[in-house]
Amino acid sequence: MLFVYPAIFHREEDVYWVEFPDLEGCHTFGSTLTETLEAAQEALAGYLLTFLEQNKKIALPTDIMNYHVNDGFASLVSCDINQYKDR
Repeated sequence: MLFVYPAIFHREEDVYWVEFPDLEGCHTFGSTLTETLEAAQEALAGYLLTFLEQNKKIALPTDIMNYHVNDGFASLVSCDINQYKDR
């Protein structure tokens, strides 16, 4: 099952961090943008799997066009939770 959520990427000194505004508490970081994107996909998958396993309601993704970011950039992050189910 494929999920796509908007994420806000930030840079502070030599570290990037990313947050998912629609998913409270879902965030991660990395040393490079590539590393941060990979970590964001894993964080998103872990967050969603936890909610699904606990039968909790998952917030719907907001349209990315609603985000105007001054100190970073918005991007869509996707994950296929099927690849994480057996971990």
